[in-house]
Amino acid sequence: MIIRKYIVNDMREALVRAKYELGKEAIIISHKKVRPGNWFNPFRKKRLEVTIAIEEDIHEKNKTKKEELERTVKKRMAEKASPDFASKKNSRRFDKVFSNQERALERWEAYCKKNSMPQEDVTFEELKSFVGETYLENAFYKELKLSKINVFIGPTGVGKTTTIAKLASKEYLQNGQKVGLITIDTYRIAAVEQLKTYAGILGIPCETVNEPGEMRKKISRLSYCDMILIDTVGASPKNEDRIEDIKKYVDEIDGDKNNYLVLSMSADVDTNNSVLKKYKELNYDSMILTKFDEVKNYKNFWNIIENNVVPIQYFCYGQNVPEDIEESSLENVLTYLWSELAND
Repeated sequence: MIIRKYIVNDMREALVRAKYELGKEAIIISHKKVRPGNWFNPFRKKRLEVTIAIEEDIHEKNKTKKEELERTVKKRMAEKASPDFASKKNSRRFDKVFSNQERALERWEAYCKKNSMPQEDVTFEELKSFVGETYLENAFYKELKLSKINVFIGPTGVGKTTTIAKLASKEYLQNGQKVGLITIDTYRIAAVEQLKTYAGILGIPCETVNEPGEMRKKISRLSYCDMILIDTVGASPKNEDRIEDIKKYVDEIDGDKNNYLVLSMSADVDTNNSVLKKYKELNYDSMILTKFDEVKNYKNFWNIIENNVVPIQYFCYGQNVPEDIEESSLENVLTYLWSELAND
C-alpha cells in the first residue's frame, strides 16, 4: 500500500493532488488540523494534514493509464501542430468525413466550385473553413454557461450520470464552486448509488427526489450551492409515459435553468433524430454530446450541424472523471474527430 500525507488549505486541494498523483481510487485514511513548521508558533495559521492511501497494484495501473493518456494527448497536439495535420490530403479520410451524407456533399461541391478546389480530397483547414463559412449559425458557435440549476435529460445509456460526475468534479475541484447534486432516477437503484458515490468522494451534497412534489424542497436545501446538477431517469423516445413522467419533475423547478439533452454520438442517425424530436416536449435548450470515443464516422456530426439549432456546450470521449470532457467549440470537435478517425 502507498501512503501519502498532504499539508493543504482544504480537503479540495488534497483530493485534487491525490487524484493527480495516485488515482481516483485513493482513499482518505485520516485528517487533522496542524500548524506546519519545526517549532511551535501559536500565531501560525493552522492547515489540514490529510493522509491518503491506495493499493500499490492499482497505483501502478493508474500510472500506466496516465502515461498512455499523456502520450495520446502529446501525439494529438504534435499531429495538430505539424503541417500535415492542416494540409495533408487523404482520400480515405475524405470518405470518412462525408460518409455519403448527400446534403453535406452537395454543400461541399458548391464550396469547392466557388473556391476552385478539387472535390475529391479534404484537409483539416479546408474542412474547418468549409463548415465555418457554410453553416454560419451552427450550434457549435453558440455559447452557453452552466446555470444555477442544470437538468440533464436523455435516453438510457447515453452517459448522463457520468457527465454530471465530470462536471461536478471539474466545477468543485478545479473552479472552487459549491456544487449540489439531485437525482430523480429512482427507477434504477444503481444510478442513485452511483451519483451518491461520486458525491461522497467529492464531499458534496446529493439529494434524492422520489416524486415531483419533493423537487422544490430538495432544491431549497441546496440553495447555498453555486450550482445544482440534476440527474433524470433515462427514457426511450418511444416511451411516452416515461417522458411525461420526467416532465412532471422538470416542471416543478422554478426559476432559470439549463435543460441539457445528452445525446450519444455512437447511436445511429435515425435514433438520434427520434430523440431530438421527442425530447422537445421537455423543452431542452442546450446539448451535450457523448461517446465520441466510439464514433466511426461523421454522420451524426453532419446530422446535428444540419438540423440542430440549440447550443452544444460540451462533448465527452471516455469514462475518466473529470478528464474526458471538453467545451465543444467547432475547432475542438473537428480536431478530435480528425485525429481519432485518421487511422481507423
